[in-house]
Amino acid sequence: MKYDTISVKILVIALIGGICFVASLLVMGLTGERQNRFSEAKQEIVDKWSKQQVIVGPMIIKKTGTEGVHTYVLPETLSYEVVLEPETRTRGIFKSVVYTSKIKVRGEFAGDAIGRDAGTVMFSLPITDTRGIENQFDLTWNGVKYPLNPGPGVAFKERSGLNAAVPINSKVSKIPFSFELQLKGSESMSIAPLGKETVIAMSSPWQSPKFVGAFLPSEREVTESGFKSEWRISSFGRSFPQTWQTGDVNLQQLVDSGAGVELHEQVDGYDMTFRSVKYAILFIVITFAAFFLFDVRARVRIHPVQYLLIGSALSLFYLLLLSLSEQIGFLSAYLIATAMIALLVTMYSASVLKSKQRAFPIFAILVVLYGYLYFVLRLEDYALLFGSLLLFALLAVIMFMTRHIDWFALGKEKEGRD
Repeated sequence: MKYDTISVKILVIALIGGICFVASLLVMGLTGERQNRFSEAKQEIVDKWSKQQVIVGPMIIKKTGTEGVHTYVLPETLSYEVVLEPETRTRGIFKSVVYTSKIKVRGEFAGDAIGRDAGTVMFSLPITDTRGIENQFDLTWNGVKYPLNPGPGVAFKERSGLNAAVPINSKVSKIPFSFELQLKGSESMSIAPLGKETVIAMSSPWQSPKFVGAFLPSEREVTESGFKSEWRISSFGRSFPQTWQTGDVNLQQLVDSGAGVELHEQVDGYDMTFRSVKYAILFIVITFAAFFLFDVRARVRIHPVQYLLIGSALSLFYLLLLSLSEQIGFLSAYLIATAMIALLVTMYSASVLKSKQRAFPIFAILVVLYGYLYFVLRLEDYALLFGSLLLFALLAVIMFMTRHIDWFALGKEKEGRD
């Protein structure tokens, strides 16, 4: 059986297409490797800057009559005002988002809840990573300033934070407190709503926030100039009471109750590249189908080596996209890689198809396909829907263009010519 018979030709083209698709899939492994290197670089930045911050406090810790047992008392009201100033740090070619925050905290404790005869108690403020605190600050407790010390207190040895020894005035029913600090962190900040009534206000010039935690903001506004958000949380929505003793509530419960924001990056080049490779077979099939139609309808003979070279160019697109996106961002990389591959295949097609006019439809097909692929990649929630619609439309076009072809006669005709 000769190569020019239709059945054999389709099998050979399919084999070449499969080889090119496997070559495209290899980029997935390379993308995963580069993504791991990116994660390592981000972790290096975090280790030197400061971690993702979670503030779990403040609270009052006092000793009980039983050795090793403490009583924990949470504030009646708690208010946080947070301003996040993001910036980008680099490690080689890799970038990571970090921030510096200005935080104002105020609230009140109930004297009756602490106990009028408590004497001196511990004001505890657990914070994920106190390396992010660059400036000294004091606690204002009932109108008097008290110095803060490293460590969240004896009850939270497994976590970093701050503490201060403060007195309890038996004549005061409400004890106000306040403090201000500057805190560095990476990627996200969360605050545990420990007040019976907690209000958290956050703002930042970051344009693409992702609100995270156990509570969504009661109000939020996201514009081109940044975002503003506010949480109003009551103790009814929590899994722990206002007062408890050692062993009744663990620290992870407090952490899990936090609400906050992640400085989400709009485009992750590695994820987008990984997703784009999944459409490689579609590009190969459609491009090969276009050349095959020229072969059978315009009587232009195309050798398997030429199919292999065209498929190799299509597979090279994803490697170009990966390497360029690390340097100049995904959108710019996508445009440049599309232009390079579309022009390369088009110029080669002019020679293969023996006509510049025949090469123009190939160029148009590639531009439309790559343009549509970028559109689908941006639509995370609707990618499957629009991808399915594209497949349906392309299949309909191919069926329409080949509806009058007599494949049996075409095969005999080619055998006769040989």
